[in-house]
Amino acid sequence: FSLFNDPFCTINPPSVLRSDRLLEHCSIALVGKYTKFSDSYASVIKALEHSALAISHKLEVKYIDSANLELSTLQEEPVKYHEAWQKLCSADGILVPGGFGVRGTEGKIHAINWARKQKKPFLGVCLGMQLAVCEFARNTLGWAGANSTEFDPDTKHPVVIDMPEHNPGQMGGTMRLGKRRTIFMTNNSVLRKLYGDAEYVDERHRHRFEVNPELKSHFEEKGFRFVGQDVEGERMEVIELDDHPYFVGVQYHPEFTSRPIKPSPPYLGLLLAAAGKLPGYLVKGCRLSPRDTYSDRSGSSSPDSEISELKMPSLSNE
Repeated sequence: FSLFNDPFCTINPPSVLRSDRLLEHCSIALVGKYTKFSDSYASVIKALEHSALAISHKLEVKYIDSANLELSTLQEEPVKYHEAWQKLCSADGILVPGGFGVRGTEGKIHAINWARKQKKPFLGVCLGMQLAVCEFARNTLGWAGANSTEFDPDTKHPVVIDMPEHNPGQMGGTMRLGKRRTIFMTNNSVLRKLYGDAEYVDERHRHRFEVNPELKSHFEEKGFRFVGQDVEGERMEVIELDDHPYFVGVQYHPEFTSRPIKPSPPYLGLLLAAAGKLPGYLVKGCRLSPRDTYSDRSGSSSPDSEISELKMPSLSNE
């Protein structure tokens, strides 16, 4: 029995007490379409919290309804439009999580465009990765109207398409689900380093659409690299953008495997970049020093033993 499990106990667990003492803050703009419901992104928020605690930063999540970033909102509700953009521009990092449906997708693309151009740390998960591909195709490759066939079946530039085994006539049993292997195609991938220089990782998937593999070369010629692919080399799993502090997209859902003392590497990378600590972390061989992991300046001389020597291991054997 633990006092921390007693609903009438007023003692907080050590991790909660430590979080309350942190003086350094880091803000992440979560750009989605379900931001009015607190549980919609529960796993994503937990993954952000795990990573923020690992680097001793107090997390602030700025929830942004992606539809409020669109020009239609500027015309109909200008106050909401300007408030949403103020939140986005003031955040230290930007996260576009997974989701379904066309509503708000253009707002997410606007947010991704801003993150790319302003060199703001960015992580796109599942749909977030797919929309990063759409944004780059439109604004760098010059493919006007580039889109996912999920949202525009008649687009002239289908950069995201339904999977070969996907039957649009049936909703059940058409998703790519469960743990799947991703192979890193290069040694200098930032995300590969964050995974402990793993050759491959096994992460959980939940999607019906994927990047069109036939267009891969057009992107990579412009520095938009597909650094992770599936075992057959047919599916694009991880994207990274050259000449950017942290611009990463993953087709899988890494938040599902995040734990308090073992934060998800893609999320940890976002928090490190947003806090300005990613370059030093990579130079140190992806280790957090005691100073990095216990910077609350509360007078304590002993950092949390479980976190002070945090080393991101390979997840390939999990």
